[in-house]
Parts: sequence; structure tokens; C-alpha cells
Amino acid sequence: MINVGSKGYKALLLGCSMLIASCAPQLNVDDQLDMVATPASWQSADIVSVDDQLSWLSNDSDMADLTEIVTKALDNNPDLRISANRLRTSLAQQSITDGARSITGDLTLGASRNGDFESGTPDNQNFSLRGGLAWEADIWGRLASNSASAEQSVRATKNDLDYARMSLATRTAQRYFDVIEAVMQVALLEQNLEKLLQAQDLVDRRYDRGIADVLDMLQIQTNVATAKSNLANQQQTVIQRMRTLEVLIGSYPSGKADGDLTLPSLDTLMNTGIPTNLLEKRPDIMAAKNRVLAANYNLESAKKALYPSLRVSGSTSMSGSEISDIADIDELVWSVVGNMVQPILDGTRRRSQVVINEVALDTSLANYLKTVLNAYQETENALTAEMTLAEQERHLTIAVDRAVYSEERALDQYSKGLVDILSLVNVQRNRISSQQSLLRVKYRRLLNRADLHLALGGENLETYINQMTGTNEPVNNQGSL
Repeated sequence: MINVGSKGYKALLLGCSMLIASCAPQLNVDDQLDMVATPASWQSADIVSVDDQLSWLSNDSDMADLTEIVTKALDNNPDLRISANRLRTSLAQQSITDGARSITGDLTLGASRNGDFESGTPDNQNFSLRGGLAWEADIWGRLASNSASAEQSVRATKNDLDYARMSLATRTAQRYFDVIEAVMQVALLEQNLEKLLQAQDLVDRRYDRGIADVLDMLQIQTNVATAKSNLANQQQTVIQRMRTLEVLIGSYPSGKADGDLTLPSLDTLMNTGIPTNLLEKRPDIMAAKNRVLAANYNLESAKKALYPSLRVSGSTSMSGSEISDIADIDELVWSVVGNMVQPILDGTRRRSQVVINEVALDTSLANYLKTVLNAYQETENALTAEMTLAEQERHLTIAVDRAVYSEERALDQYSKGLVDILSLVNVQRNRISSQQSLLRVKYRRLLNRADLHLALGGENLETYINQMTGTNEPVNNQGSL
């Protein structure tokens, strides 16, 4: 321990501390956070920006159930509950860190009696009351750096929770669309089976009249059996997807789905903002940035730990043979001690801690870069898919129209003996294939629009749910969090 009044020692220790700290390489955090060159506009073309509001589902979409489902997920999902608990833990940790800058104290009350076994009576007794206070002067700002780091960690955890809520809302909507698409595929396969049975009836009548060959009967029977098998398989898909949704929203996985469901329609994508807004809106990017700042404060704290520390402590004590003695002010004994401590030999522990925090800062910067690049990739991919899927839907709509008409003509011509069974079968296969493909594209467009909304940072949670459901009514959720 070095006396506070020893100016020569103080100067020497301060110089050594600053020399040690200056040996560590320096990182410019601001420059590192700007290491991604942001383009002036999104690279995907033909996206027209004319409004500040990102449309979601068409206002005429009947999706009243979706609000209830998403809200239930936000209330019951276990993963979201875990994220909320992480925030509570982070807030408590911040309070602990901030407490290190405050005065700490304790109070101890003691009593003792002693004697010998022969007499069985006590020789003497003693009562004591001791109190102590301690405080560390934050000369170099090390404790302030610790508090700033804890604050940034809380902000990062809060952003994690915001992103978890937004992601959960998106995933819940997508899993609901999974169920709807599977239900609609069942309806298509049922319609297809009905048409095949009509064709089979036509083939049977022609066969009974001796016009059709037995191969015609075998071919149509094969197609009917295959259609029944595909229908059973699709019904199993509905059950599995419904159970996935039920687990997501915290319900028992019964697998029971409403058979009268249809996919909602989509409004035209009006606005996607500009790339620089992405860095300000996405909670996961903000969380990564806050963790960089927290790591930088931790590094500052580790470097400042190389400097001398000043601790001031005081204590009081009173004791006596009677309990009234510890309330007598005349018996009070007090002391105040100030210590300035400079570690000299610590096995390079503090210098190694500086290296550890430098590595942690560099890692957090790399994670930030990765998060930003992934966000840009997700957005560009979703924007590209928005255009290509819309074009596929236009072409497939035409294909389905032509395929339905071709089937009607083929049935008529087969009944007149103008085409063979293979031509009829191929036309029917093309029709169901086109119908299923069109349904899948509409479904994929909904999934992609949800991904795009999430990639662009979305809106606040209430607006986000309303956009998904096409309503403007306020949603009450997350009251428990």
C-alpha cells in the first residue's frame, strides 16, 4: 500500500499505468460501424415508392382470426417469454453495476458470553455494535464506463425483445398461411377427384357401349386412385401444419383446422423506403450496434483498471458489558481510511483482461457487420422475389384459365371419340398442376411479403398486426410483458 501523500510514488505509478494502457492498439468504433457502403437505393428495379406506408394485406381481406392468433402467440409463446426475462435480468444487472458507484455500508450487532463449566455461571459478557461505509472515487471514469456498458446492454436486450416480437408476429402469420394453403390444396384435390370421377363415369359408359378400350378404363382408374392418395396425403399435411401453428401460439396441438379458409389478397407494394432507413429501423441491427458500444465501454474500463484506484472507508464501533453501553455516544470509536492502490505484480491479469476486451470488441464489430449485410441481403432477396412471384402469378393465372378450358374441350371431344384417353388424361393433369402451382405462388407471395415487411424493420407492433389483418382497430397485447 502506498501513502496518498507520497507525490513521487504517485507520479511514478501514474506514469507506468499510462504507459501500460497506451501499449494496447486502438480501434475507431465510429469508422468500424460505417464499414458497410450503403447504396442510395435498393438494387431491385421496378419497385415504385409513392407513399410512406407499407401496404400489407388488402383492406377487403377477411382475416379477423389472424389478429386473435397473433395476439395469442405474443401472450403465450415460450420463446418470447424467455426474451422478456432476459430484459428483466439485464435491467437488474444494470442496477448492480450502477450500485458500484454508490456508497456501501453495513451494520453488525454482536453479543457474547463466556464462563467455566465448574461454576456454571458466566464470567463476563460483551455487546458490540459496528458499522462501516466504503466508497471508491471514480478518478479515471472506470465505474462510469461500466455503467455505460450496462446501459448499452439493456438497450441491446430491449431491441432483441422488440425484434423477437416482430419476428414472432411474422412467423405466426406465415404459419397461419401455411395452414390456409394446405386447406386450399385439399379443396383443389377434392375438386380434381370429382372431375376425375366424372371422366371415369364417361369412360365407363363408353366402355359399356363397346366404344372405349379396357386400357381407357385402367388408365382412368389409375388416375382416380392416385388422386385419392394425393388427397389423403394433403389432409395429413393440414394436420401437421395446424399442429405447428398451435404449438407456436402456446395451444395444445390438436391438428383441427377450419376447412373453409382462403388466402387473403395483397395490395400493390407501394413503398420500401431507402437503404439508410434500414439501419435505423431494424431492432436486430440496433441491438448489434449497442453491443459494439457496450464492448467499447468494457474495453475502456479494462484499460482504466490499469490506473491507481482510490478507496475511502470509514467505520464506527461501540462495545460494553451491558446492552445500554452500545447506545452511549461516549463509547463511540470511529476511523476513516483512504487508500490509493496501484497493482504492480498481478500475473498480467489486468493486461490480459484488456486483450480479452479488445477481442470482444472486434468480435462485436464483426457481428454488427454480419447483421447489416444479412439485413441487406434479406431485403434485396425479398424485393426481387416480390417482382418475380407477381409475374409468375400473372402467367399462371392465364395458364389455369387455358387449362380449365382445354379440359372442357377434351372431355367433349373424348365423348365424341375425337381424342384418345391419353390426351384427356394429360389435359387433366395439366389443369390440376396449373391450379396447384398458382395457389403455391399466391401463398409464396404472402410469405415473401411478410419476410419483406420484417426485413425492412416493420412498424410498431400494433400497426404491424393491423397491416397483416387489413384492419385499423387497436390491438391490446403484451400487457403481461
